Amino acid sequence: MRARTLSFRPRTKADDAFISGLGREVFSRWSREPGRSVLSMAAIAGARTEIAVSGGPVGFVVVTFDRLGRRYGPWADPKVARLDAIAVAPEAQRRGIGAALLQHAEAIAAHEGGVVMMLMTAQRNLAARRLFRDAGFSGLSGLPRAYANGDAAIEMFKSIAIG
Repeated sequence: MRARTLSFRPRTKADDAFISGLGREVFSRWSREPGRSVLSMAAIAGARTEIAVSGGPVGFVVVTFDRLGRRYGPWADPKVARLDAIAVAPEAQRRGIGAALLQHAEAIAAHEGGVVMMLMTAQRNLAARRLFRDAGFSGLSGLPRAYANGDAAIEMFKSIAIG
């Protein structure tokens, strides 16, 4: 399974068991109820949840948007995109799927009028930090004790504006 055989599709209700199960598997270190938490993110009005498929579902991403509420430079209705969750099934990791999901999320965000993408990840989640850094995200601020287990987080951002 390589990223080049990967496709993406919008989440359907039939995907909720996959999203919840994978959320529990990969986010349990940082969240008390990760399965329920990722499903609540996916249910936010206007959220875009996409499923990565290679044979079957292998990952997902959840992107939400906040309107700035005013013109900003050349953008009449700019939005801040938030990468709320990104996960790849453990057996499919280290094959470029996370990077492909992230690139897909950025394309969705830019298409929806996003000018910047924000995210938060655990400071000790070195694999995620490397993924985001390699994709061009920069650290913005540290958040002590941001997670249920007491871990600190780092907020990151990337300009995604399309002129």
